[in-house]
Amino acid sequence: MEFHNLSASSSLPSLSPSTVPSSPPPSAFVSPSAFTTASGSPAPCHPISSPKVSAFLVPALSVEFVLGLVGNGLAFFIFCFYTRPWSSNIVFLVSLVIADFFLIVNLPLRVDYYLLHETWRFGASTCKVNLFMLSTNRTASVVFLTAIALNRYLKVVRPHHVLSRASVRAAAWVAGGLWGGILLLNVHLLLVTYPSKSCISYQLGTRSSGPLRWHHALYLLEFFLPLGLILFAIVSIGLTIRRRSLGGQAGPRRAMRVLAAVVAVYTICFLPSILFGVASIVAFRLHACPALDICSQLFHGSLAFTYLNSVLDPVLYCFSSPNYLRQCRALLGLFQFWQGSAGNETSCQSPARPQEASRKAGATGKLQAEGSQEISLE
Repeated sequence: MEFHNLSASSSLPSLSPSTVPSSPPPSAFVSPSAFTTASGSPAPCHPISSPKVSAFLVPALSVEFVLGLVGNGLAFFIFCFYTRPWSSNIVFLVSLVIADFFLIVNLPLRVDYYLLHETWRFGASTCKVNLFMLSTNRTASVVFLTAIALNRYLKVVRPHHVLSRASVRAAAWVAGGLWGGILLLNVHLLLVTYPSKSCISYQLGTRSSGPLRWHHALYLLEFFLPLGLILFAIVSIGLTIRRRSLGGQAGPRRAMRVLAAVVAVYTICFLPSILFGVASIVAFRLHACPALDICSQLFHGSLAFTYLNSVLDPVLYCFSSPNYLRQCRALLGLFQFWQGSAGNETSCQSPARPQEASRKAGATGKLQAEGSQEISLE
């Protein structure tokens, strides 16, 4: 994701190398991407990239990389080794974890990109793969957040529907189909040629093309359509809880908490880039150069919120799967116990060792027992 990569989801036009001014102002540098008109002539205004934005993104993305790697690594470990049996909800959660890894493995390259003030030094092929994986992360994130919301909708509003009682194998086939569609929606990023030293996927104002038009349409569609479905699920569940007087039951209440967390993650991560991206387009069309500079810099900074989804998704898992939360607590408790045992070994207190071994066995047994529990509505 970049000034205009699909995963960053914005739409700022980009400046071809032939249109870059020969001597930029000393007080600011011009981004490797700027604006051109449809005919290829220089546009009236060019967005100025602020070094402060890159200075903000470098530490922000570095922290998100570390937290996202730890959080999603723990989630993947728990889902694969301590969650039995799986449910349809777990299938979609694991798909969300995989989507987050598409982002996490690419963040170091984006950090390097901003360290060099938006200069790409890893070659055109790597740039294409980088943008493809970042865009795939964004699309997959919104798709599987929506799948989690609709799964909760079926469990509460239509518990007897055939989809509500679908097996784990059926859910896996659905997830596989969704992944196939997600990859196809973003494969055009592997076919586009990007300017030298620049690695962005949104280039409004350049010569119109089929892949470019599709890219922009997908950017808007994959935000507003899933958001509409998620809000529909929330309203339907709320009305069902009131009509059937289900407020005292844990399952429907948990479903509402899950959907509230989904909406929070969705809006925090994706809404800022949408707003500032659209505002940048409007400013560009109106030739409002000062407003364009401000909006483009705000959009650029909002990338930190877009990438934040890999950090917030593990928090969502705690709302969506009570079993996951218990496993986290058990693993953390077991880790603290092992740390204490290692410290006590240096004191050579042999009478305490049988008791410690018993506690360790009890903690391990509790962890395995909890992993075998099936959670209702999960």
